[in-house]
Amino acid sequence: MAPQIKALALAGGLLLVVSCLALLFARWGAMSRLGRTLAIAGGEIAAIFCVLVLFAHVRGYEVAKTVEQDPSLPHFTVGGVVLHGETFGSPEDPTVIAVHGGPGLDYRNLLPLKALSDEFFVVLYDQRGTGLSPRVDDDELTLDSYLADLDALVERYSAGRKVNLIGHSWGGMLVSSYLGLHPEKVGRVVLAAPGPLDHETAAGFDSKADIRVRYLLHVAGSWLLSPLASGPDTHASADWFQYQMLGAFEGDDSLFDGHFCNREPPRLAHWRPGRRAWIALRKSYFSGRESRAGLVERLKHLGQEVLFIAGACDLILGPEFQREQMVLFPEASLVVIDGVGHEMFAENPDASIASVRAYLRMPLSAP
Repeated sequence: MAPQIKALALAGGLLLVVSCLALLFARWGAMSRLGRTLAIAGGEIAAIFCVLVLFAHVRGYEVAKTVEQDPSLPHFTVGGVVLHGETFGSPEDPTVIAVHGGPGLDYRNLLPLKALSDEFFVVLYDQRGTGLSPRVDDDELTLDSYLADLDALVERYSAGRKVNLIGHSWGGMLVSSYLGLHPEKVGRVVLAAPGPLDHETAAGFDSKADIRVRYLLHVAGSWLLSPLASGPDTHASADWFQYQMLGAFEGDDSLFDGHFCNREPPRLAHWRPGRRAWIALRKSYFSGRESRAGLVERLKHLGQEVLFIAGACDLILGPEFQREQMVLFPEASLVVIDGVGHEMFAENPDASIASVRAYLRMPLSAP
């Protein structure tokens, strides 16, 4: 929000607070009829003023079109599902598929990984129902469907040869599940600051979130204003709210400041979050205790080393947390990127990608 808009909104908010206090005094205190009338009028004017200011701001945010509304966007169809995505490099080179975080975000912050395309065939995609991929019904937003989409991409772009997978945050959780399901199809695996990979870790997970009043007010205001956001489909308002909640709040009062250096989240770029995907996938992943337990058990028999990457400033999913998760794999190593938080590929792409490249170049162990 521009400083001028912030100043106007603050002025209107203060006027509204003063008017409300005046109304309370008029209700329970002594005030003339004229004073009561003026207080009521002032409150109404302040409310209208705030709504108009914020409405002007919201109208300036256009929710991006998905592939469904704009078929000119890069995309591919796998397993009958349309996904927004791009490929970089030569299909003759070893394939690397990068899986973005969230759930319910997009691959925009992983675009620096296309630098690997001088040696690898890099595939980036927005997961089903989020980013610029078409929106789908809730019953299609499950862990099983996401694993099926990833497997379809593997079969399309790395059929007959082992694929290399990079999963960031939630993407790391998805990749580890896929690894437990299809270990024979996977070569190298990079888990960049993944969330909880098994039920026990998830049950004891502490996000260390210190929810502050200013952040709650921001979320509440965004929710109230979300119906005013303009967009190309019926999901636009919910997706705009998700963007505001997860990515658009600046300053040190964010719910996610513990992920970043100096507790100051950077202004990260996302094309368009998917709120329904965020809700449905969190529920699907954390409710599937039995199925994920079987996948995790299979990870103990992998024959290849797994690379973990963590940002030194990430207090939530950083080095300490990842060292605890490394025990799930028979062979694992950890690279800590100094001076960055959770979004290492966006914050310091050179150092982060150098670590990934060195790992991907290592020869695979004989089966």
